[in-house]
Amino acid sequence: MRSLRLRLVLGAGVWIAVAVVLAGAAIGYLFVGSVERGARADLSATMARLVALVDAGAAGDSPALTGALPDARYDTPLAGVYWQVTDLDRGGIARSRSLWDHVLTIDAVRGDRFVTTEGPADQSLLAAARTIRFPSDEGTRRYQVVVAQDRSILDETIERFGRELAVALLILGLMLVLAAILQVQLGLSPLGKLRADVEMVRKGTTTSVNSKYPTEVLPLVTEVNELLAAQRKAMEFARSRAADLAHGLKTPLAVLGTLEQELQRRGDIGNAGLIAELTAEMHDRIDYQMRLVGLNQRARLHSLSASPARAVERTASVLRKTRMGERLGWTIDVDPEIQFDIEENDLVELVGVVLENAAKWADAAIRVRVAGSGAKAELRIEDDGPGISPSELNGIGVRGRRLDETMPGTGLGLAIAGEIVALNGGTLTFERSTLGGLCVRIELPLAPSSHPSS
Repeated sequence: MRSLRLRLVLGAGVWIAVAVVLAGAAIGYLFVGSVERGARADLSATMARLVALVDAGAAGDSPALTGALPDARYDTPLAGVYWQVTDLDRGGIARSRSLWDHVLTIDAVRGDRFVTTEGPADQSLLAAARTIRFPSDEGTRRYQVVVAQDRSILDETIERFGRELAVALLILGLMLVLAAILQVQLGLSPLGKLRADVEMVRKGTTTSVNSKYPTEVLPLVTEVNELLAAQRKAMEFARSRAADLAHGLKTPLAVLGTLEQELQRRGDIGNAGLIAELTAEMHDRIDYQMRLVGLNQRARLHSLSASPARAVERTASVLRKTRMGERLGWTIDVDPEIQFDIEENDLVELVGVVLENAAKWADAAIRVRVAGSGAKAELRIEDDGPGISPSELNGIGVRGRRLDETMPGTGLGLAIAGEIVALNGGTLTFERSTLGGLCVRIELPLAPSSHPSS
């Protein structure tokens, strides 16, 4: 489980469920105990009233009462509440009409006793029994007084409360889970803001992350800012050192150039040519590395946007004014709505080196097309030059390799193009053009906001 939000919500949900279940069990246990105590208290109160109504001096074998209990249910058959008075010495029994012809059988005990017994309808009864003694002219008379209540009344009360409690606890649990989700969302919101701020840093909108964060997140923000500062410092140092190295080599190269001319004047053509070749190679390497330093290093976790239509028109307008470009016919078919996911300066550099190479080799025509497909688009630059053989296609774009030594140039242009394309997650391929010359195919990801026409 890699989601911190899901982990926190599930953890809170489990603990809430456990707490609700335990709370429900505890409340149910306490309620059942309270109901039982209430029922026993009612039976004890009814028994006290019943004992007060027993007429110990009445003649006959059956106990007699001096009055009736106020609850009318005792006079209704099978009403759910019952009483019974038994003369333990003579065996006579007096009972409520609600018992009908049923006799409650409970052993005689001292003091109050609460038992479960069988009722007139074979139901379970909660009964309170007490043995009492009355003095009389004939001596002490013993009576067993029993008051009972149908347990289904208690069970229905407990069951109804249980259902209502379950609904209440379910609602409470859902509300607590919702509160936990909101709390997790609120607690993790600074991380979302941190992600947005880091994204702004990657896009170049800002150079550091805003430090207005909660205390718990602030150490992470500080570390990120320090890392960004160290990265900027390292890049600036590397670029400055590369520039210093390039400038430092200019003087020795100039001296070697002077030495080459001196050797040529002396007639030492062989050594002069060797020095010229080494000097040219060193110039090529310095130029290549300096142009790579100028590229924008980027991560693939954020999006950029650059228009190939603008880059092509900008480069073509410059090349049309050159000697090699003014003689050519230019066919440009680029949808202005298409946007590549690449930094604009890098796209201009890429288009520039490829178009310059095409203009150098073309006889009369250059064709440029951009077509989008899915999440990527393809830039095709073709010329009608002499072209190259299929066996030499793999050698194009290799740093420092030139297929034709008679043409001016260093051979680094297409190598730079390959570096730019690789840096931005694209592909660069070469093939034979339908115009007869070389076709350079550059495939790059589209910016999320780009909507190429079909």
